[in-house]
Amino acid sequence: MSRNSSARKNSQISFQKEFYSDLTMDNMYFAVVVRSPVREGIIKSISHPDLPDGYSLITARDVPGSNLVNTIQGKLPVFCEGNISYEGEPLALLAGPSESVLKSLLDELVLTIDTNTIEDYLPDEFDINSQNIENPEKKKTKKEIKIQNEELQNLKEIKEKFFSDKLAQRIIKFGPCFEKGDGEKNMEKLFAESKYVIENEWSYALKLHDYGEPNGAMCSWKDNSVTISTPTQWLNNLRHIASEALAIPMESITIRKTTSTNRGTNSIWYNSIIACQTAVASKKTGHPVKLVYTREEQEKFLNKMQPISIRHKTAVNEKGIIEAMQIQIEMDAGFNNPFAQEIIDRLSIASCGCYNPKNIFITATAHSSLNSASSVDIQLIDSAAFFAVENQMNEVCSKCNLTPLEFRLKNHINIDFTKRKIPNVQFLFEIEKFSETIEALSKASDFNRKYASYRLDAMNWKLGSGPKEYVSVFSSPMRGIGFSCAFEGAGYYGDEIYNGTHSLEVTLETESVLTIHCPPVSDSVQEIWKEIASEILGSSVLSVRINSVFSSGEEPLLPENVYSNISIMTSLLKKCCLAIKRRKPGSPLPFKVKRKTAAVKKTEWCNDTLSGRPFHSTSFAAAAIELEINPCTYREKIRSIALVLNGGKILNIQAATSTVKLGIQKVLSSLLEDDKVECKNIRISFMQSEKDPSQIGELVHQVIPAAYTQALTQALNCTINSLPLKTDSLFIKIKEQKARIKAMKEMEAALEQKAQQELEENKIENSAISEQ
Repeated sequence: MSRNSSARKNSQISFQKEFYSDLTMDNMYFAVVVRSPVREGIIKSISHPDLPDGYSLITARDVPGSNLVNTIQGKLPVFCEGNISYEGEPLALLAGPSESVLKSLLDELVLTIDTNTIEDYLPDEFDINSQNIENPEKKKTKKEIKIQNEELQNLKEIKEKFFSDKLAQRIIKFGPCFEKGDGEKNMEKLFAESKYVIENEWSYALKLHDYGEPNGAMCSWKDNSVTISTPTQWLNNLRHIASEALAIPMESITIRKTTSTNRGTNSIWYNSIIACQTAVASKKTGHPVKLVYTREEQEKFLNKMQPISIRHKTAVNEKGIIEAMQIQIEMDAGFNNPFAQEIIDRLSIASCGCYNPKNIFITATAHSSLNSASSVDIQLIDSAAFFAVENQMNEVCSKCNLTPLEFRLKNHINIDFTKRKIPNVQFLFEIEKFSETIEALSKASDFNRKYASYRLDAMNWKLGSGPKEYVSVFSSPMRGIGFSCAFEGAGYYGDEIYNGTHSLEVTLETESVLTIHCPPVSDSVQEIWKEIASEILGSSVLSVRINSVFSSGEEPLLPENVYSNISIMTSLLKKCCLAIKRRKPGSPLPFKVKRKTAAVKKTEWCNDTLSGRPFHSTSFAAAAIELEINPCTYREKIRSIALVLNGGKILNIQAATSTVKLGIQKVLSSLLEDDKVECKNIRISFMQSEKDPSQIGELVHQVIPAAYTQALTQALNCTINSLPLKTDSLFIKIKEQKARIKAMKEMEAALEQKAQQELEENKIENSAISEQ
């Protein structure tokens, strides 16, 4: 016990179970954020006509170190000190002893902002258009024209470099079309000659509701050392950025990690900026300072997700085999996002889903804009891609007259890494028991029979004018069933900061006590790990404990959502326990073993071309949702959800089932912006497997949204191509569909009338000629 107590005393980082907003200190000040009222411009000054004693305005000039701190995406400001990037960008903090006074002072601040942008102040030689105007009186030689064109091209490249809205991009070309000649022209020719070509655009901006504590921090100084209490999820990043901004050694920073609940990318990286702002305010005022974001600030500047647009064009031959996929992904990343490249890379990898097209052409781009940074749950990045590809595949099935299950079995990717010969494909995924999982889902949901029945109903409506023109309380509901399948990758090898740094340390103490030294994990994972360790070492579960105390410089390099990977960490735990079991008899205690993942081999994954095996392990799931729509209110009611998962060996069935059910309810609550969808009839089953357990908690986010929209599409005979919806979205869709059908009928009638009129005129003309 004395050893652990000593470690805690000397530690520069601790994990607290309380919320930072509940913490208080003597003589503590509060802080509020002064935000930009405009989307773009240049901040000139911030002032208050008569700031009371005890209240301070903290700006970029008060940052003791560098106001521009290093991130993965480049340098970002702690406080805006020049060009404004978006409406609401932090310009300063206002700190003082009373929260109510701070709010009134906030309205009294005087902001001087130049509404021109930096581009407006560029010299004329940067104006490409003005350079194209030639003097007609002066004739130029060919050499002068060539020099002028080169100068214009250089200026254009300079302007594009400094003012381009392209934060990150990924282009992938694969298949026979790109092996010879002009690949893009070959793709166009293939699409022109294919039996079926289906093109659609899908929009996704689904985010989970956040009811947790808003972001913020509490900071205090003692001598030249600072203590930061905050719900950080990236300890190493916080320490480095704080050291750079505050101009103090990393050893002088004590971090108290409080309870964190938000998993969006903004909460991961921007929390370090918030903590630095608070620390600067504390240093200037000489008091402990606490900054707590309001719920409105949290939703608007940290939780907001901009829509991701994905356009699919798919070519299928007469046998129902996918010949080509052309995919264009567009993402509004906001003013900046350190994870932009990783997000579009992950979207690109998942954009083909579980399928194996012969040719692939993917263009994925993350654009900057005058919006706050778009926040994406780091563990749910793939869900937008799966939503698009699964909806696209169901549209393909409808056009090819194949059932969704039949089409999947024809086109799914089938790779067995135990075999020597690996097929030549862009992305290598090992999806175990694909066919068995699909078959199990079919039986659990009676999918094929219901799909055929509801499709016949939809075809009958299509022959008319869509769903019944006249409805009453006695009208039968419109029904549909949707299918979706997806994988979840764990341990992404292309991570910007991944270099084999997952590690775990296990120590056998005296009195047969086993200590697992790792970052905090959930209670259910702790129970699983205790059982594994006890089973390997033959010790009591009660003698296994988790130690999450780290000293300065020892904290994990990866963000919390990355190092919490159950499959990788469980694998490391087994290796540590086996090493302890093999130790020599009589070895002195404590006996410490540390294992870490080896850096991924270049033969497995190439991040430059985005090809190979991208994940350490994958799990798989398939879902079917059956629903009905009230023909009077156009509100949906989910009749049942069937879900079959394959996540390796399930160590605790009850805990896994509870996790999946909770995930389903979270997804259902986010499908509508202004209401929630409910379902009581949920059937969950797991495929039997002896493989190491892999993550399954996020699989529901990959499959439920697409299954839901496909069920709506079949019920309404009208494509639902975006999420989230609103309570009146279905009514509006039907109204638009009926208007289109009515317009088409009127056009057909007008064309028929015109043809009839021309025919009558020809008859009269021919009759007149005959009489002559």
